[in-house]
Amino acid sequence: MNRNSYTRPLKVLVGGLLITIVSFHACREEKYSLGNIPTPDFEVQAGADANTLVFVNSTPGTSIAYWETSTGQKFKGDNVSARFTFEGEYNVTLTAVTPGGTATITKQVSISQSDPTACNPDRALGFIAGCTEKVWRYNPEAGTFKVGDAGPDAGNWWSSTDGDVTGRACEFNDEFTFQFNAEGTFIYDNKGDFFADGYLGTKTTGCEPASNLSGDQTLWNSGTFNFSVIEGAGVNSLGQLVLTGKGAHIGIKKAHNGGETPTGPVGNSVTYDILAMEQNVGGKGYDILKLGVNIGGSGWWTFTLRAAAN
Repeated sequence: MNRNSYTRPLKVLVGGLLITIVSFHACREEKYSLGNIPTPDFEVQAGADANTLVFVNSTPGTSIAYWETSTGQKFKGDNVSARFTFEGEYNVTLTAVTPGGTATITKQVSISQSDPTACNPDRALGFIAGCTEKVWRYNPEAGTFKVGDAGPDAGNWWSSTDGDVTGRACEFNDEFTFQFNAEGTFIYDNKGDFFADGYLGTKTTGCEPASNLSGDQTLWNSGTFNFSVIEGAGVNSLGQLVLTGKGAHIGIKKAHNGGETPTGPVGNSVTYDILAMEQNVGGKGYDILKLGVNIGGSGWWTFTLRAAAN
């Protein structure tokens, strides 16, 4: 008898068992767990001076730490430092991203004294607001308004000319007042008119009275808002200026972080990168502040302001 006649049925039987086992295994429900979400926590430590605090992520296990203060400062990392200019109480929120999910915790911190150097002109806040208040207007020269995709301060799409200083007189008369106080008071005064620019008011390309603003565009009218300065941030590491309050703006009204919206403001704040701060330019008694806002991708609007030197 052929030896293979005994082994062939055995092979079939074994194969059938394997198929059955594999099929049974494939039908079993597998349960996976990424673990519980740990309770987030952090330590508050003294910084280099009385106005600087260090935050240390002490959440158990592995996590990615994201931080935000009530002054608008944002950080990422297990060990970060934040600066607080004025005496008072502030909230600090840690968001811990873990394998099991996301959790947050907020703590209140206290600053016992105001920073005595904050209004120095070599500090971003002091340069912008002085030690009491500082009034800025658009720089009455060519290139005050720029937009392009070659980086900040590039006007390869469009740049204002000397003729626009008079052609847009109702825009160049605007005033932006920054007050040096814990509230960060920002006052915008359009002097009762605006440059329509083809999308504001009745959509002309000339000056119109402020009363022509309607709907959501009325939020771009004169008003009192708030501001804060984030030192060392921005594309040039000179800091960022954050205007808070719906309608708060500097420069072209429709420009905001991530885009342009002609119908009205889309968010409660706009963040501008500080591109340049020049004191007493050419000994002529005025300061220059250059701000940029990224409108998405490589697109940037740039605005240049002038104020009497500190």
